[in-house]
Amino acid sequence: MRWQGEGLLLDVRKYGESSALIDIFTSSLGRRIGLLRSAFNKKNKSIIQPGNQLFLTWNSRIEESLGVFKIELIKSRYHSISGDGSGLELFNLICVLCSTFLPERVEFDELYNKTIQYIEGEFPTRDKFRKYIEWELDLLKSLGFGLDLGKCVVSGSKEDLKFVSPKSGCAVSRKSSIGWEKKLLVLPDFLWNTKPTNSFSNADLNNGFKLTEYFIKKNLQPVKRFQMDAFFNLRNRVLSLKSL
Repeated sequence: MRWQGEGLLLDVRKYGESSALIDIFTSSLGRRIGLLRSAFNKKNKSIIQPGNQLFLTWNSRIEESLGVFKIELIKSRYHSISGDGSGLELFNLICVLCSTFLPERVEFDELYNKTIQYIEGEFPTRDKFRKYIEWELDLLKSLGFGLDLGKCVVSGSKEDLKFVSPKSGCAVSRKSSIGWEKKLLVLPDFLWNTKPTNSFSNADLNNGFKLTEYFIKKNLQPVKRFQMDAFFNLRNRVLSLKSL
């Protein structure tokens, strides 16, 4: 069996004396893990940096086996990502979530495109955090746990949406939430208001992170609790460093 394509390098793990297992998010075949021989020779060592875009050739006797990669560099992103502290930290969170929850050999073309758009975008620091929150919502959607933030689940109104039901994952307007506010999650305006605006506060960002954290824990953490505990420890450290 043989296939070729390109993908985003998520992770590298040493395997044996000179080989590595590389974790790739591909454009057409989803997430793939395979063996890279001579991974740490002069040529490959400079290529296998998370964030780099690679051209991949995968060979195996049968489709179900691990298989062996040969790689070529298409685009180096590692230095641009690592040169920005917040960008590197947020990209690391993306890699952890993709490696933990995206099943292998299942296509996620929309999420792949959103991921590339995010890591190649040039945003001010605050916008990077906002865009990252939107990416976590895209991940939930891709895995079948999308939130409905476009209209109020009670009245159908598309205006003045202020909360999200923790049970249904649907938006609730200010009027419909009266008396229930303490049982609902806060919905920051930037996640539902389609009017272009740069007006959002640190409190809005915090509420956005609390929203996605709740639904990641609710829908994904029970499957892989140990990995998620480590993820949220990293996530909380990133947020505390930025004093959001």
